[in-house]
Amino acid sequence: MLAYDHARVPAATAAPPAPQLDVDRPLGGQVQHGLNLFLPLKAPVQMPALLALIAEAKPTVFKQLALLDHVHFARFLPSPDGSTLWVITTFDGDLEPYIMDFVGVVGDVFTQILYFIKGAPPLPVQRYPREFVAFVNAHNIPQADVWSAYPDLTVIDIHAQAVRS
Repeated sequence: MLAYDHARVPAATAAPPAPQLDVDRPLGGQVQHGLNLFLPLKAPVQMPALLALIAEAKPTVFKQLALLDHVHFARFLPSPDGSTLWVITTFDGDLEPYIMDFVGVVGDVFTQILYFIKGAPPLPVQRYPREFVAFVNAHNIPQADVWSAYPDLTVIDIHAQAVRS
């Protein structure tokens, strides 16, 4: 039987703590929040057309999300029965400014998506941003807490640490 000799293993040296950027942080410490947006389709038969639209827009959407500097993750997820599209994201900060950033950078895409959605707000979303915010609030499942391996790091913090590496 082999025995592990702890005395022969050098002690690990701890990395110095990363400097924290001056970013507003909530009292609880976690900076990420989740958007769990359910969008019921007018007709499930339209899901393939909606997914084709999303696939076509994905390069533009992902490029714009990268410019926002507060989106950790984002995905579009169709329900198995095709009745609902989920927009699931993890982001830094408060929900309303985050939604308004979406209106500013990918409002055209969300307007196109919302043509497929039952009970959509007035369109285009750029013209009716407050109504879009109200719609998102009504269709978000905020109770789904976000677990994070790095609860106190914003996207900006992560980018800064990546540059230093």
